[in-house]
Amino acid sequence: MEVSMDGLRNQLLRNYNSLVSKLNSNIKDESWDPHITIDVDSIQRELDSIRSCIVTLAFTYMEGENGWKSMDEDTKFALFNPQDGEED
Repeated sequence: MEVSMDGLRNQLLRNYNSLVSKLNSNIKDESWDPHITIDVDSIQRELDSIRSCIVTLAFTYMEGENGWKSMDEDTKFALFNPQDGEED
């Protein structure tokens, strides 16, 4: 069976680009020591979506000569802003 990864790839790209845009627009002090100050809630959606896509991709496998194996069951994925009651 063949599976299209287009939806997953498009979602990753869309959320990554959105996150980078938000981060770039919040860079302060363009000197030798730039930093970013941004509200956590403004990037939460993108990071959650990227994490979800990575989890999906990590547990996807394809049998056969050119396939790849699934990841171990104990694979951990860190959470952004885990204060919402979830553990990382």
